[in-house]
Amino acid sequence: MAYERLFILDYSDAFMSYLTKINELPSAKAYATRTFLFLKDDGTLKPLAIELSKPHQCGDRYLGTERIRVFPADRGVESTIWQLAKAHVVVNDTNYHELISHWYVYKNSICYQHTYANMFTL
Repeated sequence: MAYERLFILDYSDAFMSYLTKINELPSAKAYATRTFLFLKDDGTLKPLAIELSKPHQCGDRYLGTERIRVFPADRGVESTIWQLAKAHVVVNDTNYHELISHWYVYKNSICYQHTYANMFTL
């Protein structure tokens, strides 16, 4: 921490409010992710752990969230679980990017263009 080499990619707050409705669907299950990364000497990021979170199945209002922490593994069941955790991170990253970078910015830019167009046509 003192050398500023630990990074966190945190999508827990961004997706937690949507997970109850998603996980109620019979064909869909999702997790909010928090990924811990370490900056190596060669400038690459090494994943240390992934935390998968979802609202408690009996209701998150009083019982909080269920969390699973997954660590890198090379073989066995742990390797499969690690690959699935990484897939959840990619899905969260892609959805956040699409929602914030494209949809939100696009919708706001259209509103601004409409406002500017109305200002200059008066």
